Amino acid sequence: MDVWGPDRAGDLAALCATAMTDEALSVDELTACCWDDPGLVLATDDGSGTIVAVTRQWGDAVVAFIKLLVVHPNAQRTGIGRALLSAAEDWAWKSGASEMHLGGSAPFYLWPGVDMDALAMLCLAESAGYEPTGAAINMSVPVTFRAPVPAGVEVRRVLDDDQVAGVEALVGPNWPSWLDETRRAIEQGTCLATFDASGTVTAFACHSVNRARWFGPTGTAPDRRHEGAGLALLGEVAKDLMAAGYRDIEICWIGPIGFYVAAGGSVSRVYRTLRRHKDA
Repeated sequence: MDVWGPDRAGDLAALCATAMTDEALSVDELTACCWDDPGLVLATDDGSGTIVAVTRQWGDAVVAFIKLLVVHPNAQRTGIGRALLSAAEDWAWKSGASEMHLGGSAPFYLWPGVDMDALAMLCLAESAGYEPTGAAINMSVPVTFRAPVPAGVEVRRVLDDDQVAGVEALVGPNWPSWLDETRRAIEQGTCLATFDASGTVTAFACHSVNRARWFGPTGTAPDRRHEGAGLALLGEVAKDLMAAGYRDIEICWIGPIGFYVAAGGSVSRVYRTLRRHKDA
């Protein structure tokens, strides 16, 4: 097997396009997820299969994640997927990981788990000893959604240093694990926020950080909730994505569900979350 570097991002994108025709993973998305967040990118000698894994520190524990496992349709059901998974597990255990998860891996991720329609992957996980830990849903909101901006606040794209500092002052204390994604959204020009008359950020929303048209992270200051800023920002993101030619917004790791239902959202995808302990 070969370890692939970022110079193989085009080959990985081509393999994904052939094996997962509905995902539309771009070279830029794969480069960011697979190499900007260092881990393991391992491929078969002939390039017919690839697996991407990473380890993260969770408190005192090291936890590993499989971000991507893809095999060319002509090479499926030949044992390549199982061999790649075993190799990634060996790497993870040698790196000190105590457990391996399929999907997830925020702040760099492609999916929250294994798509319930990916039956071959679900079968592989089951045969390799992975146990279900729950489920995650995605919802879809049409890009035609709009909501009024509440009185007393203004929506701005976060661009200048003062705006960036205001967003980080909101995100850092309330959702520190979202800072990385938020900063990448700011760099990409895909972070919007509401500012009150004093210049204080009352809410923020990002999109297209890990996946084009995927929404989040987003949040509202605890003392400014239920004023309508969150829905207004969702509407502004809808404008961005409509201008880019998309038909809907994909929301990952839904919560609260009622918020997106109020915006006309519906369940678009369901994922199973799975885990295997090192000694299982």
